Amino acid sequence: MKKTTLLCLLLFCFLNTYTQIIASPEKFTYLIRDAIGDLNNDGRTDYATISMDTTDENRPLKLEIFFAEENKNLKRVFSSTETIEAMYPKRLNGEVNESNIPDLFIEEGKLILYFFINGNSLYDFKYKNGNFELINFSYVQWDGKNITETDFNLVTGKYSKISEILNTDEITLNIKKKEKIRPLPQLKNFKPFTNELF
Repeated sequence: MKKTTLLCLLLFCFLNTYTQIIASPEKFTYLIRDAIGDLNNDGRTDYATISMDTTDENRPLKLEIFFAEENKNLKRVFSSTETIEAMYPKRLNGEVNESNIPDLFIEEGKLILYFFINGNSLYDFKYKNGNFELINFSYVQWDGKNITETDFNLVTGKYSKISEILNTDEITLNIKKKEKIRPLPQLKNFKPFTNELF
């Protein structure tokens, strides 16, 4: 009888714990990156994070942004699991993706995402009219022979792309043009390198 009672008790504890794990609405509990700074120009310290769901074999990543309220509580204003690709995306059948987890900064009121995808790229987002808008993109890539620098100010439309042979002054590509994109791309629909300009 004691063994049956003990077994039932252990089974109940296991099922209760298992149910709590399954029912937990938040699985992105492993903090990878975070940044603090004022994003909405109210003088308060806001907070941005990149976290991982370690219970999922694909290791998806979530970008979240929180605004500090007057009572010092944090209010989530942005959350996406699409902005940053999972570490082991389904499209690669369990292989690691081609990118490092991006760095995350808040500087001069801008949210900055620093990716390494076939080179180094910086995406600057500014909070305006209730959205985070992409205002600048820069990219540096070396292909073994040429170093290519791209800079795109989306506010002014000024776009430049210059390639030169490393350690020389020989320019192999020089593009300068105006590219107006309106409305400005928003973080909620953003994925890096899904547009030929950025």
